Amino acid sequence: MKLPVRNAFIALLLAALLFGLLPATALAASPSDLVIGNSYTLENGQILNDDLVILGGNVNLQEGSTINGNVFLIGGSLQAAGRVTGDITVLGGTLNLASTMILDGNLTTTGTSVKRDPGAQITGELHTGENSPYFILPGGMQIPNWNNNSNFLLRGVGFFLRLFLWALVAMVAAMFLPNHLTRTSQTSLSQPLISGGLGILTVIIVPIVLVLLAITICLIPITLLGAMLLAIAWAFGLIALGLEVGKRINTMFKQDWHPAIAAGVGTLLLMTVLSGLEAIIPCIGWIPKALVGSIGLGSVLLTQFGMKAYNSNPSLPADTPGGAIPA
Repeated sequence: MKLPVRNAFIALLLAALLFGLLPATALAASPSDLVIGNSYTLENGQILNDDLVILGGNVNLQEGSTINGNVFLIGGSLQAAGRVTGDITVLGGTLNLASTMILDGNLTTTGTSVKRDPGAQITGELHTGENSPYFILPGGMQIPNWNNNSNFLLRGVGFFLRLFLWALVAMVAAMFLPNHLTRTSQTSLSQPLISGGLGILTVIIVPIVLVLLAITICLIPITLLGAMLLAIAWAFGLIALGLEVGKRINTMFKQDWHPAIAAGVGTLLLMTVLSGLEAIIPCIGWIPKALVGSIGLGSVLLTQFGMKAYNSNPSLPADTPGGAIPA
Protein backbone atom coordinates (compact mmCIF):
# COMPACT_ATOMS: atom_id res chain seq x y z
CA MET A 1 0.00 0.00 0.00
CA LYS A 2 2.99 2.32 0.31
CA LEU A 3 3.55 2.81 -3.39
CA PRO A 4 0.04 4.11 -4.27
CA VAL A 5 0.11 6.50 -1.31
CA ARG A 6 3.53 7.80 -2.31
CA ASN A 7 2.45 8.27 -5.92
CA ALA A 8 -0.68 10.07 -4.81
CA PHE A 9 1.37 12.40 -2.64
CA ILE A 10 3.83 13.14 -5.43
CA ALA A 11 0.96 13.94 -7.80
CA LEU A 12 -0.66 16.20 -5.21
CA LEU A 13 2.61 17.98 -4.46
CA LEU A 14 3.29 18.52 -8.15
CA ALA A 15 -0.18 19.95 -8.63
CA ALA A 16 0.20 22.29 -5.66
CA LEU A 17 3.58 23.51 -6.82
CA LEU A 18 2.40 24.00 -10.38
CA PHE A 19 -0.67 25.94 -9.27
CA GLY A 20 1.05 27.99 -6.59
CA LEU A 21 4.74 28.42 -7.25
CA LEU A 22 4.63 28.81 -11.02
CA PRO A 23 3.24 31.99 -12.59
CA ALA A 24 -0.52 32.16 -12.53
CA THR A 25 -0.45 32.87 -16.26
CA ALA A 26 0.27 29.21 -16.92
CA LEU A 27 -3.14 28.25 -15.59
CA ALA A 28 -5.22 29.75 -18.37
CA ALA A 29 -7.42 27.62 -20.58
CA SER A 30 -5.79 26.21 -23.68
CA PRO A 31 -6.33 28.40 -26.75
CA SER A 32 -6.82 27.11 -30.28
CA ASP A 33 -3.23 28.00 -31.15
CA LEU A 34 -0.47 27.08 -28.72
CA VAL A 35 3.19 27.30 -29.77
CA ILE A 36 5.70 25.46 -27.55
CA GLY A 37 9.29 25.65 -28.76
CA ASN A 38 8.32 25.67 -32.45
CA SER A 39 8.01 28.18 -35.27
CA TYR A 40 4.63 29.61 -36.22
CA THR A 41 3.74 31.89 -39.11
CA LEU A 42 0.45 33.66 -39.76
CA GLU A 43 0.69 34.62 -43.40
CA ASN A 44 -0.73 37.56 -45.31
CA GLY A 45 -4.51 37.32 -45.45
CA GLN A 46 -4.81 34.67 -42.75
CA ILE A 47 -7.09 35.33 -39.76
CA LEU A 48 -6.92 33.70 -36.33
CA ASN A 49 -10.17 34.10 -34.40
CA ASP A 50 -8.77 33.12 -31.02
CA ASP A 51 -5.92 33.80 -28.61
CA LEU A 52 -2.34 32.90 -29.48
CA VAL A 53 0.03 31.61 -26.77
CA ILE A 54 3.77 31.21 -27.34
CA LEU A 55 5.97 29.30 -24.88
CA GLY A 56 9.59 29.51 -25.97
CA GLY A 57 8.73 29.56 -29.67
CA ASN A 58 9.26 31.87 -32.64
CA VAL A 59 6.21 33.53 -34.14
CA ASN A 60 5.95 35.64 -37.29
CA LEU A 61 2.78 37.65 -37.88
CA GLN A 62 3.20 38.79 -41.45
CA GLU A 63 1.83 41.99 -42.90
CA GLY A 64 -1.87 41.58 -43.69
CA SER A 65 -2.46 38.88 -41.07
CA THR A 66 -5.04 39.37 -38.30
CA ILE A 67 -5.50 37.94 -34.82
CA ASN A 68 -8.94 38.55 -33.34
CA GLY A 69 -7.85 37.88 -29.80
CA ASN A 70 -4.94 38.30 -27.40
CA VAL A 71 -1.30 37.33 -27.84
CA PHE A 72 0.57 35.93 -24.85
CA LEU A 73 4.32 35.26 -25.04
CA ILE A 74 6.63 33.64 -22.46
CA GLY A 75 10.18 33.53 -23.81
CA GLY A 76 10.89 33.10 -27.51
CA SER A 77 10.37 35.87 -30.02
CA LEU A 78 7.47 37.59 -31.75
CA GLN A 79 7.80 39.35 -35.11
CA ALA A 80 4.62 41.39 -35.48
CA ALA A 81 3.75 43.10 -38.76
CA GLY A 82 0.02 42.36 -38.91
CA ARG A 83 -2.93 43.34 -36.76
CA VAL A 84 -3.98 42.22 -33.26
CA THR A 85 -7.41 43.31 -32.10
CA GLY A 86 -6.81 42.33 -28.47
CA ASP A 87 -3.88 42.82 -26.12
CA ILE A 88 -0.27 41.66 -26.33
CA THR A 89 1.44 40.47 -23.15
CA VAL A 90 5.12 39.49 -23.23
CA LEU A 91 7.05 38.00 -20.30
CA GLY A 92 10.68 37.64 -21.33
CA GLY A 93 11.94 37.09 -24.87
CA THR A 94 11.98 39.59 -27.72
CA LEU A 95 9.27 41.60 -29.44
CA ASN A 96 9.70 43.35 -32.80
CA LEU A 97 6.90 45.65 -33.96
CA ALA A 98 7.11 46.50 -37.66
CA SER A 99 5.86 49.71 -39.25
CA THR A 100 2.74 47.90 -40.51
CA MET A 101 1.81 46.59 -37.07
CA ILE A 102 -1.59 47.62 -35.68
CA LEU A 103 -2.47 46.83 -32.06
CA ASP A 104 -5.98 47.76 -31.01
CA GLY A 105 -5.44 46.80 -27.35
CA ASN A 106 -2.76 47.29 -24.72
CA LEU A 107 0.88 46.25 -24.80
CA THR A 108 2.27 44.85 -21.54
CA THR A 109 5.91 43.73 -21.29
CA THR A 110 8.13 42.53 -18.45
CA GLY A 111 11.77 41.55 -18.87
CA THR A 112 11.40 41.89 -22.63
CA SER A 113 13.59 43.30 -25.39
CA VAL A 114 11.23 45.48 -27.45
CA LYS A 115 12.04 46.99 -30.85
CA ARG A 116 9.28 49.21 -32.16
CA ASP A 117 9.25 50.91 -35.52
CA PRO A 118 7.96 54.50 -35.27
CA GLY A 119 5.22 53.58 -37.73
CA ALA A 120 3.76 50.82 -35.52
CA GLN A 121 0.30 51.80 -34.25
CA ILE A 122 -0.79 51.01 -30.70
CA THR A 123 -4.26 52.22 -29.78
CA GLY A 124 -4.24 51.06 -26.15
CA GLU A 125 -1.88 51.74 -23.27
CA LEU A 126 1.77 50.77 -22.85
CA HIS A 127 2.84 49.03 -19.64
CA THR A 128 6.46 48.04 -19.13
CA GLY A 129 8.39 46.38 -16.31
CA GLU A 130 6.99 46.51 -12.79
CA ASN A 131 4.75 49.44 -13.72
CA SER A 132 2.41 46.98 -15.41
CA PRO A 133 -0.82 46.98 -13.37
CA TYR A 134 -2.02 43.63 -14.73
CA PHE A 135 -1.43 40.86 -17.23
CA ILE A 136 -3.90 39.73 -19.90
CA LEU A 137 -4.36 35.96 -19.95
CA PRO A 138 -5.70 33.91 -22.86
CA GLY A 139 -9.45 34.27 -22.79
CA GLY A 140 -9.25 37.93 -21.81
CA MET A 141 -8.95 37.41 -18.03
CA GLN A 142 -6.85 39.98 -16.18
CA ILE A 143 -4.65 39.24 -13.19
CA PRO A 144 -2.88 41.92 -11.16
CA ASN A 145 0.89 42.28 -11.22
CA TRP A 146 1.79 41.60 -7.58
CA ASN A 147 5.13 43.38 -8.06
CA ASN A 148 3.47 46.61 -9.04
CA ASN A 149 4.91 49.12 -6.57
CA SER A 150 1.87 51.39 -6.94
CA ASN A 151 -0.54 48.94 -5.30
CA PHE A 152 0.64 48.02 -1.80
CA LEU A 153 -2.64 46.29 -0.96
CA LEU A 154 -2.34 43.81 -3.82
CA ARG A 155 1.32 43.18 -2.97
CA GLY A 156 0.35 42.48 0.63
CA VAL A 157 -2.41 40.09 -0.38
CA GLY A 158 -0.05 38.28 -2.73
CA PHE A 159 2.59 38.04 0.00
CA PHE A 160 0.23 36.37 2.47
CA LEU A 161 -1.26 34.09 -0.19
CA ARG A 162 2.22 32.77 -0.97
CA LEU A 163 2.88 32.18 2.72
CA PHE A 164 -0.41 30.32 3.08
CA LEU A 165 0.42 28.16 0.06
CA TRP A 166 3.83 27.27 1.50
CA ALA A 167 2.21 26.22 4.79
CA LEU A 168 -0.46 24.19 2.99
CA VAL A 169 2.05 22.30 0.84
CA ALA A 170 4.21 21.68 3.92
CA MET A 171 1.29 20.16 5.80
CA VAL A 172 0.42 17.86 2.91
CA ALA A 173 4.05 16.76 2.56
CA ALA A 174 4.40 16.04 6.28
CA MET A 175 1.19 14.00 6.32
CA PHE A 176 2.66 11.46 3.89
CA LEU A 177 6.45 11.77 4.12
CA PRO A 178 7.42 12.88 7.63
CA ASN A 179 10.48 10.64 7.74
CA HIS A 180 11.68 11.79 4.32
CA LEU A 181 11.48 15.39 5.49
CA THR A 182 13.19 14.50 8.77
CA ARG A 183 16.13 12.82 7.04
CA THR A 184 16.50 15.87 4.84
CA SER A 185 16.38 18.35 7.72
CA GLN A 186 18.79 16.29 9.84
CA THR A 187 21.30 16.30 6.98
CA SER A 188 20.95 20.08 6.72
CA LEU A 189 21.72 20.45 10.42
CA SER A 190 24.57 17.96 10.58
CA GLN A 191 26.25 18.84 7.28
CA PRO A 192 25.39 22.50 6.51
CA LEU A 193 28.64 23.21 4.64
CA ILE A 194 28.42 20.16 2.40
CA SER A 195 24.69 20.67 1.81
CA GLY A 196 25.07 24.39 1.16
CA GLY A 197 28.03 23.92 -1.18
CA LEU A 198 26.23 21.25 -3.19
CA GLY A 199 23.09 23.39 -3.32
CA ILE A 200 24.97 26.47 -4.56
CA LEU A 201 26.79 24.45 -7.24
CA THR A 202 23.48 22.97 -8.35
CA VAL A 203 21.82 26.39 -8.60
CA ILE A 204 24.75 27.67 -10.67
CA ILE A 205 25.38 24.70 -12.95
CA VAL A 206 21.91 23.25 -13.59
CA PRO A 207 20.38 26.45 -15.09
CA ILE A 208 23.34 26.73 -17.47
CA VAL A 209 22.83 23.13 -18.58
CA LEU A 210 19.10 23.72 -19.01
CA VAL A 211 19.73 26.80 -21.15
CA LEU A 212 22.13 24.82 -23.35
CA LEU A 213 19.51 22.09 -23.74
CA ALA A 214 16.86 24.67 -24.61
CA ILE A 215 18.97 25.93 -27.52
CA THR A 216 18.09 22.72 -29.34
CA ILE A 217 14.33 23.03 -29.80
CA CYS A 218 13.70 19.29 -29.50
CA LEU A 219 15.09 19.23 -25.94
CA ILE A 220 12.87 22.01 -24.59
CA PRO A 221 10.52 19.47 -22.87
CA ILE A 222 13.56 18.07 -21.01
CA THR A 223 14.50 21.63 -20.05
CA LEU A 224 11.03 22.30 -18.66
CA LEU A 225 11.07 19.00 -16.75
CA GLY A 226 14.51 19.75 -15.32
CA ALA A 227 13.44 23.22 -14.21
CA MET A 228 10.33 21.76 -12.58
CA LEU A 229 12.33 19.12 -10.70
CA LEU A 230 14.79 21.77 -9.51
CA ALA A 231 11.92 23.92 -8.22
CA ILE A 232 10.36 20.93 -6.44
CA ALA A 233 13.69 19.98 -4.84
CA TRP A 234 14.19 23.59 -3.68
CA ALA A 235 10.69 23.67 -2.16
CA PHE A 236 11.13 20.24 -0.55
CA GLY A 237 14.33 21.40 1.15
CA LEU A 238 12.69 24.54 2.53
CA ILE A 239 9.73 22.52 3.81
CA ALA A 240 12.11 20.07 5.51
CA LEU A 241 13.79 22.97 7.31
CA GLY A 242 10.35 24.35 8.15
CA LEU A 243 9.45 21.03 9.76
CA GLU A 244 12.57 21.29 11.92
CA VAL A 245 11.57 24.81 12.96
CA GLY A 246 8.10 23.52 13.84
CA LYS A 247 9.58 20.71 15.94
CA ARG A 248 11.68 23.23 17.87
CA ILE A 249 8.58 25.36 18.53
CA ASN A 250 6.73 22.20 19.53
CA THR A 251 9.43 21.39 22.08
CA MET A 252 9.63 24.98 23.33
CA PHE A 253 5.94 25.09 24.21
CA LYS A 254 5.89 21.42 25.37
CA GLN A 255 3.19 20.47 22.92
CA ASP A 256 2.53 17.24 21.04
CA TRP A 257 1.78 18.41 17.51
CA HIS A 258 1.15 16.15 14.57
CA PRO A 259 3.98 16.34 12.01
CA ALA A 260 1.64 18.14 9.58
CA ILE A 261 0.92 20.87 12.14
CA ALA A 262 4.60 21.23 12.99
CA ALA A 263 5.55 21.45 9.31
CA GLY A 264 2.82 24.00 8.55
CA VAL A 265 3.65 26.27 11.50
CA GLY A 266 7.40 25.97 11.04
CA THR A 267 7.32 26.57 7.29
CA LEU A 268 4.99 29.52 7.74
CA LEU A 269 7.35 31.10 10.27
CA LEU A 270 10.47 30.30 8.24
CA MET A 271 9.08 31.72 4.99
CA THR A 272 7.68 34.77 6.80
CA VAL A 273 11.14 35.64 8.10
CA LEU A 274 12.97 34.92 4.84
CA SER A 275 10.41 36.61 2.58
CA GLY A 276 10.06 39.50 5.01
CA LEU A 277 13.80 40.17 4.94
CA GLU A 278 13.73 40.07 1.15
CA ALA A 279 10.85 42.55 1.03
CA ILE A 280 12.22 44.93 3.66
CA ILE A 281 15.86 44.95 2.50
CA PRO A 282 15.73 44.18 -1.24
CA CYS A 283 19.45 44.78 -1.83
CA ILE A 284 20.70 42.10 0.59
CA GLY A 285 17.53 40.53 1.97
CA TRP A 286 17.62 37.79 -0.66
CA ILE A 287 20.94 36.43 0.68
CA PRO A 288 19.49 34.60 3.75
CA LYS A 289 16.76 33.05 1.61
CA ALA A 290 19.31 31.94 -0.98
CA LEU A 291 21.62 30.44 1.65
CA VAL A 292 18.85 28.59 3.48
CA GLY A 293 17.38 27.38 0.20
CA SER A 294 20.78 26.16 -0.98
CA ILE A 295 21.33 24.19 2.22
CA GLY A 296 17.90 22.62 1.87
CA LEU A 297 18.46 21.82 -1.81
CA GLY A 298 21.82 20.20 -1.11
CA SER A 299 20.28 18.07 1.63
CA VAL A 300 17.54 16.93 -0.72
CA LEU A 301 20.15 15.79 -3.21
CA LEU A 302 22.32 14.08 -0.57
CA THR A 303 19.36 12.12 0.78
CA GLN A 304 17.64 11.59 -2.59
CA PHE A 305 14.51 13.44 -1.46
CA GLY A 306 14.86 11.90 2.00
CA MET A 307 14.54 8.33 0.75
CA LYS A 308 17.73 7.30 2.53
CA ALA A 309 19.79 8.78 5.34
CA TYR A 310 23.06 10.47 4.50
CA ASN A 311 26.05 8.43 5.66
CA SER A 312 26.73 10.82 8.53
CA ASN A 313 23.34 9.85 10.02
CA PRO A 314 23.24 6.05 9.79
CA SER A 315 21.04 5.78 12.88
CA LEU A 316 18.02 7.41 11.22
CA PRO A 317 15.41 4.69 10.70
CA ALA A 318 13.48 3.87 7.57
CA ASP A 319 9.80 4.74 7.21
CA THR A 320 7.93 4.13 10.42
CA PRO A 321 4.19 3.43 10.58
CA GLY A 322 1.89 6.13 11.74
CA GLY A 323 4.01 9.01 10.46
CA ALA A 324 5.89 9.52 13.70
CA ILE A 325 8.87 11.83 13.61
CA PRO A 326 12.05 10.20 14.90
CA ALA A 327 13.51 12.01 17.91
